[in-house]
Amino acid sequence: MHLRYETEHLILAIGNEAFADKINEYLIRNREDFSKWDMKLNDSYFTMDYQIRAVQAEQRIFMKAEGARYYLFLKNDLHRVIGNVSFALTDNKDEHSCIIGYKTDAAERGKGYAYEAASFMIPIVAKEYGLKRFQAEILPENLPSKALIEKLGFRFEQVIRNAHEFGTMSRDILLYVLEVK
Repeated sequence: MHLRYETEHLILAIGNEAFADKINEYLIRNREDFSKWDMKLNDSYFTMDYQIRAVQAEQRIFMKAEGARYYLFLKNDLHRVIGNVSFALTDNKDEHSCIIGYKTDAAERGKGYAYEAASFMIPIVAKEYGLKRFQAEILPENLPSKALIEKLGFRFEQVIRNAHEFGTMSRDILLYVLEVK
């Protein structure tokens, strides 16, 4: 896989120290919004030191062919991260599957950027990693995420009870899958 791709509206790039500040700005800008869907993150997560270490870890994962996180930039604004799409291989390598994740800057939602990035990357990731299955884990109330994943061709498979800790409580998630031929 490449470190950078270009779609109709976007540049997708593996994170690096050169734009860790842009990643941190994106996360800070969306901290409150993302907290509805993510596990609680402490203040140290929103520091440059943490984000530099995070992109270094993401680079190691990419180089070991265990997954990839691409940050999204608009072609006409390369100074601002507007989202990300990630692929993490599952622990069971015999499954030939991965978990897809995505986020979009609150100010850029509804413009099709997450769909553009994910629909572009899924065939590339499937081919490069020899995948047969993609999985998406979604909170039941996250209707925009469910709509996106269904538009990508995923189908609902099951509810996983008490799958993740959010704050002090366990939450159910919906598991969606996409079988790749």
